[in-house]
Amino acid sequence: MNPQILSLFSEERAPEEINAVGKSRAKSREAKEKSTKAASAKKADPNKDILEGWTPAKQYYSIGEVADLFAVNTSHIRFWTKEFGLKVRTTKKGDRLFTPTQIRELRAIYYLVKEKGFTLSGAKARLKEEKKTAVEAIDLRQSLLKLRNQLVSIRNQII
Repeated sequence: MNPQILSLFSEERAPEEINAVGKSRAKSREAKEKSTKAASAKKADPNKDILEGWTPAKQYYSIGEVADLFAVNTSHIRFWTKEFGLKVRTTKKGDRLFTPTQIRELRAIYYLVKEKGFTLSGAKARLKEEKKTAVEAIDLRQSLLKLRNQLVSIRNQII
């Protein structure tokens, strides 16, 4: 005996056909879970540096390559370049091209925003501080080199 179910439009359906809809939803749910697991596995360990072991092989990288490197969407990279005022080279078509130096700057932004939990304004302030200290360190190094050269010349005059 084959049980039949009447639908609203007086069509007779087998119960297997009705359950097929639920099965396809379950399959799509399983596929979603698999893609979520794959995306989370793609994200780097929070204790591991994103660019650890990365050596630039090219002069320019596309926005997709940079986004894959940091495991974020391309929209994050576009937004960060706009917000932090990075001067990015573009092609005639409008594609953004990043140099290894700019990728390192994006690494600093990623570290502050995603790993340390800074707000965008806080990350901007922190980066400004670091640039000032870097300039001061360079100035200090130059003055120390001048002093060293003077001491070497005095020593040479004495000997």
